[in-house]
Amino acid sequence: MPSRFFCIHGHFYQPPRIDPFTKEIPDEYGADPYGNWTEKIFNECYEPNAKKGNFEKISFNFGPNLFAWMDENHPETVREIIEQEHIVFQRTGVSNAMAHPYFHIILPLTNERDKKTVVRWGIRDYEVRFGRKPLGMWLPETAVDLPTLQVFADYGIEFVILAPWQADAEDLDATRAYKIELEDGKEITVLFYNSFLSGEMSFNPSATDNTEKFVEKWLLPHLQDACGKNPCLSLAAMDGELFGHHHKFRDAFLSYLLDGAVESAEVEKTFPALWLKENPPQDFIKINENTSWSCMHGIKRWKDVCGDAPSATWKKPLRDFMNALCDSIDVLYESYLDDIIPDVWKLRDEYIEALLDQKTVEEVIQENAYDELEKNEIDQVRTLLTAQFERLRMFSSDAWFFYDIDRIEPINALKYGAHASSLVELVTGFDPSEEITDILIKAKSEVSSVTGEMAFLGFLKKFEKITGEEWL
Repeated sequence: MPSRFFCIHGHFYQPPRIDPFTKEIPDEYGADPYGNWTEKIFNECYEPNAKKGNFEKISFNFGPNLFAWMDENHPETVREIIEQEHIVFQRTGVSNAMAHPYFHIILPLTNERDKKTVVRWGIRDYEVRFGRKPLGMWLPETAVDLPTLQVFADYGIEFVILAPWQADAEDLDATRAYKIELEDGKEITVLFYNSFLSGEMSFNPSATDNTEKFVEKWLLPHLQDACGKNPCLSLAAMDGELFGHHHKFRDAFLSYLLDGAVESAEVEKTFPALWLKENPPQDFIKINENTSWSCMHGIKRWKDVCGDAPSATWKKPLRDFMNALCDSIDVLYESYLDDIIPDVWKLRDEYIEALLDQKTVEEVIQENAYDELEKNEIDQVRTLLTAQFERLRMFSSDAWFFYDIDRIEPINALKYGAHASSLVELVTGFDPSEEITDILIKAKSEVSSVTGEMAFLGFLKKFEKITGEEWL
């Protein structure tokens, strides 16, 4: 039996680019010959990898918002991806796909109620697509703390993947799995990816320009150094868009690499669930909380100035405003529905059934109401649920990742927040943003005159012109 195992995990995700005014992705600069970047990346990465059968060869996860866009625009590729996962499951009894929280939110910066909703929604999205419960779930940006892992474990998630520097250990052996101790006697398994191989594959194009060279010059020397007599796993984790979008033709590299080149070097390809089935963890480990894979300053990247974005003074006021808007929306949501819905947060959790077309919105609402509701009452509840969807989506991590607020990611987050605020006012008569927009004055672009307040109020004014069903 081989003692050396290799796995590539691809994290496939795109920021939400849909404009809430038009319900479509607008034309975007630089995406030629395609209309927008999501379509461009689909044609350069997702479709070619599906055509080559690569989703049968790697471990992977898809952001649910990306899958939802593909459902609408390229359902045949979604079917191909799912069919390839089914082949793996039929062969091994476990899946090579991991789940993903419904939105790409920095979970340690999120309140417990929102953690539970996006995790539950992400698990349900996986169940509907793949037909089974997920064993693993990808952490957005691998941002981690113990309360987040507790929610994962409470919902039945068995393992996660982290960067090696997220381990609180001086002599980490990243070739094997560990357990993390949680509350109530629960635990969760963690696999640490190999930072050298992951970094070389992600940022050094010469490492992946030739399959044989990669195996000989990068993979085998590393395994020789890392592995002893016991079975060891070398896990490389990276953005899936590397394979064809960030690096041209790397979809072909991936196909050749995992179609015999690895095995010919007496290395067996695997994926996390299968590896853990055969090599369960024996030892416990602690983690460095509030860390991530993409910034050595941890989750500070998504809430304040950090060493990688020292001039981004707009991040804190944007985060403060979003948190305040969230609280204000939630108070109105609870108070307005209190007389007709016994548990408004259970209702929000079960809203995923309507989002995934498993039930109608009306069915979800009526099942959660005290009594039979009139049509106008159902419409109002539906509007508030749409506001909750936008309220969650506005926290997508991309809004805080880059260097300037005058980019599509933070601007879209403000659009989603304005949409949520306007929907709540439409139903309740109260504007949840009325007393907090001045927080955004300090969220100012360094390259233009745009402030967060200007953008947000502009979107509110635009929404004032939209009435009735158009709001939804």
